[in-house]
Amino acid sequence: MVIPAIALLVAMYLFFAVKIVPQSQNWLVERLGKFNRRLEAGLHIIIPFFEAVRYKVDIVERQLPSRPIHAITHDNVNIEITIAVLYRISEASKTMYRINNIDDAILTIVNGTIRSVIGKTELDGVQSNRRQLAEELERELKEVANEWGIVLTRVEITDVEVDAETREAMQLQMNAERNRRALVREAEGKREAMQLQSDGELYAATKQAEAKRILADAEAYSVGVVSNAIANGGSSAIEFEVKKIQASAIQALGEGNNAKIILVPSNVLESLTGTIGAITSKLK
Repeated sequence: MVIPAIALLVAMYLFFAVKIVPQSQNWLVERLGKFNRRLEAGLHIIIPFFEAVRYKVDIVERQLPSRPIHAITHDNVNIEITIAVLYRISEASKTMYRINNIDDAILTIVNGTIRSVIGKTELDGVQSNRRQLAEELERELKEVANEWGIVLTRVEITDVEVDAETREAMQLQMNAERNRRALVREAEGKREAMQLQSDGELYAATKQAEAKRILADAEAYSVGVVSNAIANGGSSAIEFEVKKIQASAIQALGEGNNAKIILVPSNVLESLTGTIGAITSKLK
């Protein structure tokens, strides 16, 4: 009878003394009604009847319930902002012994902090700088988070809603901005087209001037060559140039549709020969 009784006592002792804590929890042990220690994941032994597990706290990451928060921006616009707050419990003793309901407490701090931050920001800043506002909220919340034994892992602004009148005014403003940008793009396009046309005309004028200069240089060179020939060759050179000009003129006359027969008076050649002799004598 004694051995079974002892075995029963040992079994009861082990049943109440041995505790296996899961990975996702921390257990808080009280000794005679006072907090004594925290049990982390693994096997632990407590003193039955003197010690007891008072709280089993989940330490996995959790998210606060998302609720719209009313706030007024710096430019007096009523908005409803929805945020997502993710946190986890790092010191279960602070969380369970210093605050009654951690979720409600965080939501209260979040509401006050959001109203304070949004009150210093204009509506355009709220819409465009969500990440910056979320970081500021996170900094404000970290102060109380340390007191309550929690760690904020993420704070995000998920939605921003404005009233109907403000939404309509914003739509009108966006339409006006789109029209302004369209007009600016059209004006820039016309300006670029005019610039390209001016560049093309300038390029064409430059090429024409260059061509005229080349022709003038060629003509001057030709005149120089003829002058040298006349100076060196005398009447024979002049006669050759005159006959070449005469032949070109006769050819031009012969190319006409109505010109069939061309008669050149003999005295023309004689007069040209006399003129050539006079020019030669003058040159000498």
